[in-house]
Amino acid sequence: MKNNKSLVIGIAAVLLILTVSFLVGTGFCKRTDAILTGYSVSKDGTEITLEASVQSSMGYIRGFKDDGGGIKPHYLTFYATFGGLNSSFGAKNAFVLEVHEDDREIYFNRADGGYELVLQKNTETGIWEEPNTQR
Repeated sequence: MKNNKSLVIGIAAVLLILTVSFLVGTGFCKRTDAILTGYSVSKDGTEITLEASVQSSMGYIRGFKDDGGGIKPHYLTFYATFGGLNSSFGAKNAFVLEVHEDDREIYFNRADGGYELVLQKNTETGIWEEPNTQR
């Protein structure tokens, strides 16, 4: 009887570890389907608030990592929320990005390993614009 009880406890422990690993592990998955839904620039021009969402009907964004800035463009990699495939735990849709006056471009990561240009600073006006609105 003692062996059966130990076996049940062992199986339950393994299942618990696997479940927790899955729920936490999903938060480290990259979201390559993030899209820019809006943005605003602070009055002093040092921050841009990016409003982002996902293209798919499932999942959310919890944060991003910025590789770049200054002389280099900002290359943003977005991450899924913790708690499973469609969990909204920790979900956000507004993200603040610090920018410098020399910054010119912001890219979002894509599934092919590349990046897509989502915002660029107009060199004539100094205003941040989506690429398809630039003249």
